[in-house]
Amino acid sequence: MTDLLSLADAERTLVNWLVRQRGASFSDLVAHTQLAPATLEATLNELLAAGFLTLDEAAEPPRFKPNLISRKPRTVPDPLWRALD
Repeated sequence: MTDLLSLADAERTLVNWLVRQRGASFSDLVAHTQLAPATLEATLNELLAAGFLTLDEAAEPPRFKPNLISRKPRTVPDPLWRALD
């Protein structure tokens, strides 16, 4: 969840809203954000690519859901470990 802080305000607000809603269809997102469909689609594609969202295509209509699973673990650099030894 701390990765959300790296997002722009509009994207972070959108992901936070999706967390509270537990997902939404594209039409729900258009109604909520009042963005042009093409603009919203580009934003959603960026969030999907970055791993912040998933698309549940089995749902009817397909739903965008927040991806609350850690995308990749953070590692401590080797030089830092050596400095601690």
